[in-house]
Amino acid sequence: MSAEPALARTPLRAIDGGAPATPRYGVKRAPLGDPTPLACTIAKTAVEVILGGGGLETLVRWVANDVRESLAAQHSLSRRAGHRGLEAKIERARVCRVSHRAAEVSIVAAVRGRALAVAMRLEEVHGRWLATVVEIV
Repeated sequence: MSAEPALARTPLRAIDGGAPATPRYGVKRAPLGDPTPLACTIAKTAVEVILGGGGLETLVRWVANDVRESLAAQHSLSRRAGHRGLEAKIERARVCRVSHRAAEVSIVAAVRGRALAVAMRLEEVHGRWLATVVEIV
């Protein structure tokens, strides 16, 4: 008698119930698409967060943990200073693909006529873009 559990011998099935599916480990993926729309969304939300607005929870999937913690700390300081958030507008974004798996983005955001610079690095992690660095000046 085999010591393997019954589930280990069960072949993987395709979603439609067709032929057994093969695991896709080690399969090369196509390069990710243009990161500009995601970068603009992250930048707009990040600027609004550091100015005391909400939306930090929407960035959880798209930013690294240390970036999220930094934005949360800046949000907390802004709220303690009495700021309750302003709406940001993205004026311009420039993307430079430094490799198939990384892009660096510079963004100009405007808040009440004041320009803010946002620098961001996006890297491919598990088949999606992840902001590993977000700096706002």
